[in-house]
Amino acid sequence: MYGRSLSLQEITSGLLGLNLGGVSLAVRKPAVFRGYLSECLRRYDEYAGNGLQPKDPIAYLREEASCPIHSEDRVQLPPRIVDGGGTSLEELLVLAASTRILQPKRVFEIGTFNGRTTSCLILNAAPEATVISLDLPLSPRASETASGGIDTDRDLIEQRKLAAYVYEFKLEGHFQQVLCDSMQFDPEPYRDSIELGFVDGAHTRAYVQNDTEKMAIMMAERGLVFWHDYGGKGSFRPLSKYLDELSRRIQMFRVPNTTLAWTTASELRRLH
Repeated sequence: MYGRSLSLQEITSGLLGLNLGGVSLAVRKPAVFRGYLSECLRRYDEYAGNGLQPKDPIAYLREEASCPIHSEDRVQLPPRIVDGGGTSLEELLVLAASTRILQPKRVFEIGTFNGRTTSCLILNAAPEATVISLDLPLSPRASETASGGIDTDRDLIEQRKLAAYVYEFKLEGHFQQVLCDSMQFDPEPYRDSIELGFVDGAHTRAYVQNDTEKMAIMMAERGLVFWHDYGGKGSFRPLSKYLDELSRRIQMFRVPNTTLAWTTASELRRLH
């Protein structure tokens, strides 16, 4: 499909289809249209080679990090995977497979929300592993304390059922909840101990930079760090711009066909 150039007729048909479909969606469901347009632009950047270069973290773990894969290895996902937000199914599979292969002893997640991704990390980490997840305290005014967040961040804070998946599937034995604004969070007790990091907290540049720099302090010599929502437009654009700028200092990649960005622990540790 990608081996030949598109004909003028194919290009024209594609543009007509996009315009007519887009206009129809914009009129009927403007909120949905904004997400549709953002996704189109994100995929355009990926196909055009803009932003972070694509690289498969699972292939990296197998080939460059020499992590063993056993024939009996399987990934696990929670039996309920749809909750109206957060990581997509494909992204959950990437995180699950990376966790299963890496077998981290200590995992740190910034942004618990309902705990769907948290439960995925717990299910696939080493049996003795601990998954630590940071989120804002539960309070009627929690969304107001996230003054640095974008509108969608505040909406999600109002909707969350904090770590509900973890408790529903009885995974709390391998779980530690930290309740704190990440701006006030002290990473020192976790210095040099985290082997898998996931950044999916507030999406402003200030928060993403804060969370990234604190994750750099916590990372061990081995491991991976992932960011969610890379490549987004609109209110997510500052997040993408920050990670693009960071890639001039350290090696960073995008996971193809997802909104995940990633780097190795050893690369991220160069920030401190």
